[in-house]
Amino acid sequence: MKDLDGSLDTLENARFNYVYVKAIAKLGKDSIFTHSELVSIVMLYHKFVLVNGPRAKYMTIAQLSMIMELLFEIEDRELSATIVYRIAHTPGSRSSDFFPDRHVHLDSFVRLFTIYFTRDLQVKMEFAFSIYDKSDSGQLNGEEVGFFVKKFFDCEDEDEAAELRMDMKEMLFLKFDLDKDTNIAMEEYYEVVRQQPELLECFGRVFPPNPQMEVLALCANVMSWFDDSPNPRLMTSPETGKAVI
Repeated sequence: MKDLDGSLDTLENARFNYVYVKAIAKLGKDSIFTHSELVSIVMLYHKFVLVNGPRAKYMTIAQLSMIMELLFEIEDRELSATIVYRIAHTPGSRSSDFFPDRHVHLDSFVRLFTIYFTRDLQVKMEFAFSIYDKSDSGQLNGEEVGFFVKKFFDCEDEDEAAELRMDMKEMLFLKFDLDKDTNIAMEEYYEVVRQQPELLECFGRVFPPNPQMEVLALCANVMSWFDDSPNPRLMTSPETGKAVI
């Protein structure tokens, strides 16, 4: 990989190769991206690391938070913060100088891009529900659903807004609470969204809007995003039905 980025000199391009060649090879084994796409995504990560100084090894939480809002257009800061937390705490072996409350590992950064670029509905459902279910209880209760619904209505007449919120909350429970136990279980959410994928983000935006995904694809050189061939980005295990990311 020679002179990958024109904004970096030959020495810095060589350093990129030295630092990331093994990581790219490892990440490429099960990646939905082509080799060139993966290199471009890693280069994007590297550019953020460079901003942090010559001795920096990781992107920072603050940088990813900025990307979520400005590049990915996730404007709800509470949801954005939860996404950043989930990504930064992606399981995996890490060096002793890595701190998930301050840093974002390369593996985690690539995982975020994988989740955003995959067309595998199971992967997207599992990630979205993990963002809504901050307590990791496997279900959403009335208070949690009310918290999300409250954000959807902001009008001067508070009585009218309260009525709209109550109506929407009731509608969501009618739709998702299949066993009528006053909780929306993870599997109930999956079952409904499989039938109506447009409800994937019914509790708040987790994924960049489609027009922004095209911008991301161009910026990160993920040209397979524009490929209309049969879905090349499935990551659900046929044996378990669970996402393998």
